[in-house]
Amino acid sequence: MTTIAPNAPAVSITFRLRRYLVRAVWMALLWLGLNGLDGNSWIVGTPVVLVATWISVKLLPSVSWRWSLRGALVFAAYFLRQSVLGGWDVARRAISPRLALSPTIVCHPCQLPSGPSRLFFCSAISLLPGTAVVAIAESNISVHVLDDSTSVAEELRELERRVGGLFGLELVREKGAAA
Repeated sequence: MTTIAPNAPAVSITFRLRRYLVRAVWMALLWLGLNGLDGNSWIVGTPVVLVATWISVKLLPSVSWRWSLRGALVFAAYFLRQSVLGGWDVARRAISPRLALSPTIVCHPCQLPSGPSRLFFCSAISLLPGTAVVAIAESNISVHVLDDSTSVAEELRELERRVGGLFGLELVREKGAAA
């Protein structure tokens, strides 16, 4: 027979309540971002936020990861730069018939551990213009790219390194990779 300490349920309830409230705030901010300041949207938004929060708490386990503040600032600057450059490249390709597209699937061996850092990496890939994650396997990520003539492999390694820095992880370079 298992016994529970008298204070255990109170700590557990406090933890769950705090977790629920934090997620409810995030869901409410998401709703606000999608619908603006329209007060009437909260007629539907309030139940949606409450249900989405409940589902989130039930389905998504509590994770213990933290972003490095320095890594977040460095990553934000890098991502903004890459988004602008990538958007410009896609726009040039759409307008100029001389710039031929050569779409392909690139298989990237991922060094990030499974979990939030790898999922964030995949999301960041898909947010950059001209790329989309099409499959995530045990240790490889398949990425659709618009042009296989570019240095996609090096760009993915650099993005992965930067995401690692964001999560406070130091990635080990592959043997044979450029120093």
